[in-house]
Amino acid sequence: MEEIRARELRFDRQQAAELIPDPFIEQLVTAALEVHAARDGTSKPGRVLVEPLTVAGQRVLALLPTSTYLQIADILYISRNTVKTHLRSIYRKLGVASRSKALQRAADLRLL
Repeated sequence: MEEIRARELRFDRQQAAELIPDPFIEQLVTAALEVHAARDGTSKPGRVLVEPLTVAGQRVLALLPTSTYLQIADILYISRNTVKTHLRSIYRKLGVASRSKALQRAADLRLL
């Protein structure tokens, strides 16, 4: 019984370590967004959202550059499937089909 509890504690510590934001990753994402914005200048005319993002969608989008689905779910206290549902909605509203394109489009629209 003690061995099982010890394993659970190690697992909880590992999960907690994964949820702590890494300052280096945040700096890297910020720098990449700045370079992208400088390269493209202002966003291209006529490029707007099909419909506005919900508050929940904005929260998920804000975590997307630095977090996995599971981390987003843990941080926002929602299920993994709810994260996927929000992401499908975000992709549809941004008019993209992938995570990388969503991040690029969000940066173009200054949503990040």
